[in-house]
Amino acid sequence: MTSPASPSSPLEPAPDGPGSGADLEQRIRDTGEALGAGLRGVLEALPGAPHRPNRLARDLGVNRAVASRLLQATASRDPLEVLHLLPGLEPVRRALRASVAHGVPRELARSTEAAVDAFDRLIREEAGTRAALDALISAELPGARERFELASKYSVFKGLSQLKGVQAEHWLGTAVVWPSAEDGERLDLVWLNGAVAMQRLRPGVTARFGYRYRSGDAGDGAARDEVPTIETLDRFCVNPPAKLEVRAAGDAVHYTLPDDILGPKQVVDMFVVDHHPAAMRRYASGEAGARSALFVEPAMPVASLLFDVFLHRDAFPGSDPELVVFDTGYDGIANVNDRSRDIDRVDLDESVEFLGADLARAHAPEIANYPAMLVHLGERYGWEPAAFRGYRTRIRYPVYGWQVSMSFAPAPPPGT
Repeated sequence: MTSPASPSSPLEPAPDGPGSGADLEQRIRDTGEALGAGLRGVLEALPGAPHRPNRLARDLGVNRAVASRLLQATASRDPLEVLHLLPGLEPVRRALRASVAHGVPRELARSTEAAVDAFDRLIREEAGTRAALDALISAELPGARERFELASKYSVFKGLSQLKGVQAEHWLGTAVVWPSAEDGERLDLVWLNGAVAMQRLRPGVTARFGYRYRSGDAGDGAARDEVPTIETLDRFCVNPPAKLEVRAAGDAVHYTLPDDILGPKQVVDMFVVDHHPAAMRRYASGEAGARSALFVEPAMPVASLLFDVFLHRDAFPGSDPELVVFDTGYDGIANVNDRSRDIDRVDLDESVEFLGADLARAHAPEIANYPAMLVHLGERYGWEPAAFRGYRTRIRYPVYGWQVSMSFAPAPPPGT
């Protein structure tokens, strides 16, 4: 994923922080070294090794989760991972004091508690909070960044689900692009969008799904002014199909659920197909390096996003996708070619998977009837499945209001 230039060190503090990036990184490592060595010494001196979480929890007077994380932290020799995995500091202090009653030398327990105090000072002086320090550390650790981002995105999902009063288990955005029969210099676009297990969590809130169909000619959607042809795919729903009310407003089509349906124990599915003839440029324009993009923005908080793009062999041949996530909260929908929007790019640990060169073989465990829907669309629009290559990004707990874009480089015009 392309992102703006990053700081020279991922552990560098804000410009007004107390130390340089290199000094802070060394301080974090020194603190982790001291704390890891002290805690390993305490556990080695504690009778009953090798320790198990349940017994360790009983001996030290902490809960099992604290004991388990303590064992995970001390099992690592990476000082950053020690600090990242360490449980809350007060439970660690209690465990160290309790360890003396089980034979751990008092001086060893005290010196290790002093290392805990040093970690506490590090948090307050350099980051402000434990979560902020974890964010600094996570960039350096394989797997830690993914865990940190997932936990953060889950918190956003839960909070926004309650505030907006609506959520869905899965959101689907599938784009299929192929040469237009109307205009040899353009490409047709079909969007398959939908939500699985959508529910209204409290009465009186609007559950809606909107689609922007008139977004200029930058490749981010339809270039024409006509309202797209819309089809619902109720027969492919696993849960009861949503009874959608449809209306056009400005450059968008809005699908809304009637206010008198859905409660916390009711879930519905919805799938809609929009066909946009001659929607995208087939060949590169005069702007050097300009790319054509497709994007998805879940219309509500969702637990997972599945974003697929299927390209005909003659659509952007030889081009691999570039994945970009934009924070659209300030300036709205972003064009990937607008360099002024680079500041809104979000650097997340997400990627694109190549699905192969046969649309008919695409499967998605979270969407039960996904293959059947693709077959149905292929028959309707006369696609040859083997002519399409596919790309997928799957994001757990995508942040509501962020734009997920895949962009491609158009082929040069014939004869150039």
